Amino acid sequence: MRPLVYLADLRYNYSGILANDCMPLGVAYMKAVMDRDLPEVKSRLFVYPEKLWDAIKENPPDVLMVSNYMWCESLSFHFAKLLKAVKPGALVVMGGPNIPIEEERQLQYVESHPEIDLYVLGEGDFLATEVVRQYLNAGMDIRKMGEGSIPSCIYRRADGSMHLEKMWERHKEIDEIPSPWLSGIQDEFFDGKLAPLMETNRGCPFTCTFCVQGTKWYTKVHNFSVERIREEIFYVAKKIKELSPNMGTLRIADSNYGMFERDIADSSYLGETQKLYGWPLYIDATTGKNRPDRIIKSVEKVSGALVLYQAVQSLDDNVLKNVKRQTIKLEAYEQLQVHMRGRGLRSNSDLILGLPGETLQTHMDAIRKLLEAGVSQVTNFQLMLLKGSELDSMESRIMLKYQSMYRVLTKKFGIYGGKKVLDVEEIVVGTDTLSFEDYVKARKHALASVAFWHDDNFLEAVKFAEKCGVSRADWLFSIMPEMEASQGPVKKYVENFERETRGELFPTKEACIEFYLQDENWEKLTNSEIGDNLMHKYQAIASFHLWPEICALAMAVTKRLIQEKGGDAAIPDFENFWKSFETYQLNQHAHGHTMEEILSPVRAKLGYDIDSWIEDGMPVDPSPYKLHEPTEFEFSLGEEGYHGLSSALSTWSVHLKGLTKMMKRIRVIWLVRQCRRADSQAPLPLLANTYAAGAAAGD
Repeated sequence: MRPLVYLADLRYNYSGILANDCMPLGVAYMKAVMDRDLPEVKSRLFVYPEKLWDAIKENPPDVLMVSNYMWCESLSFHFAKLLKAVKPGALVVMGGPNIPIEEERQLQYVESHPEIDLYVLGEGDFLATEVVRQYLNAGMDIRKMGEGSIPSCIYRRADGSMHLEKMWERHKEIDEIPSPWLSGIQDEFFDGKLAPLMETNRGCPFTCTFCVQGTKWYTKVHNFSVERIREEIFYVAKKIKELSPNMGTLRIADSNYGMFERDIADSSYLGETQKLYGWPLYIDATTGKNRPDRIIKSVEKVSGALVLYQAVQSLDDNVLKNVKRQTIKLEAYEQLQVHMRGRGLRSNSDLILGLPGETLQTHMDAIRKLLEAGVSQVTNFQLMLLKGSELDSMESRIMLKYQSMYRVLTKKFGIYGGKKVLDVEEIVVGTDTLSFEDYVKARKHALASVAFWHDDNFLEAVKFAEKCGVSRADWLFSIMPEMEASQGPVKKYVENFERETRGELFPTKEACIEFYLQDENWEKLTNSEIGDNLMHKYQAIASFHLWPEICALAMAVTKRLIQEKGGDAAIPDFENFWKSFETYQLNQHAHGHTMEEILSPVRAKLGYDIDSWIEDGMPVDPSPYKLHEPTEFEFSLGEEGYHGLSSALSTWSVHLKGLTKMMKRIRVIWLVRQCRRADSQAPLPLLANTYAAGAAAGD
């Protein structure tokens, strides 16, 4: 019988929503090499824990290889234990970046998990095959295998002592890895649940200390050939159309997509598949830090599916120096913003709260600078202490004096083999320059951003306010005080968020796990009452369930700021105009609690032709757009929006936990309803037309 190898890159799926909805890539590369170089071995890929558990019970493998990322660490350890209980002599191999950076701590990490026989260090594409080959040469005996020298691995010697062999150098000619797409290895995962995850290059030239790829080992960038990427893109597009037409998303694993000349060609191929197969509708990628000219061309090739993603993390020179990020040219961001604004394209940027030297003030100043530069969306992350990053090292921890706490990873939990399993992350909630209370304040301002600013929810209102002398930063910074001062649903919304922000944190990993393993808390976790990504959850609540109240508050703040600047004085009949503008903003955004409510058109009466006013650049005096009498308008999703949104809702559901997941996986334009007169055959009875007709008649 052929030796049997299972390769598992597991995704939690207990809540009915996949925590990681990407197709497997790393283990697929490993299988592709193994299929070619060890034909005597039979191998299988697994992403769904339930299927792996069924396979272990029915036909336990000789070798189990599990991925170790921060989002599946406990799950992988758990399945290692499950296999050892069923087949003690099986070889269990773990690999992945989620391991401390220092050798001493690496040895301690593996030694503390006796269910792991061997830990692979570095890239596993070819190393996985080498490990299996050595296992076969040792007569499939783990003890005999440990007597030899296993390259780039941590393992136990025959006497039980731990041993580490230095990491292999990275493989430069990565085209030598057979394509897991063109070989058909990934075909089984076109199931409508998983999005394709593709990689055009590996490595990152930057040395950011908070990132696993910030170490010197990753600084050289190695490329797959453009010809290969083209074949893979067209192969995947055809399979999507054939097997999972509702999956509109593509994820690109590159650290700096668009920064290299060759990325322009890759984007052009994606532009071709959009025309031929209607895919991808949305491209999730981290765009490059430098070379704005190339990034712009890459964005332009894909019809708005790729959003410019500028991860600045901080704009304070001292902070950037502390995290070794000063090699990134901030002027490149500014050039990109000028271009993106000029073409009406969206751009995103990231900030990380809790970096060494960051204060609440420098953090807020960075938000202001990004908003005034024209960035469409600013996402505020918390600093995670990732194993394998320089900031996670003991030296950094001692020197920088973090205050860290632990929280459950969003949707990373389940019951497998009869036991509860969950994964936890460590985040920085305080430093010598940022108190915990400042951390909470920053999080509340981030809430205002996701509820009111992200997705251009009130773009027209903000632009009009700018015409009246109100800066967009002042507009956004006025929102949170108004939310806290309000009464009713919005105030409760803020209070619930702060309560959950404080309540999700635990002093130790063990305390966090113990809390959620209690039956009562586990039930709340599975129902998404606790433990969810709070920003995504509260963004979904605001966007779909609380939109009327959110809209009313936003428009009230906008109106007040305009009046404070005296802008209302230049607008005849300001109150009636504002009533129409607010009604327009309310109904333009698709919202509701059911799929029918979200997708269905709605009607409302307007006293002004707001749509034409916006198209004409929103003149400060809207009088020419006043209608002779209030007129009924219909607000409905366009063809692309309806198709994209209905497909997304079918994939993730209308339940809050599904909407929470969906918010980061759709194009914002899909939520925008188009406005037209309900009786679209007749021209709009503008007062301006009446005046013009009267003048022509000599009145």
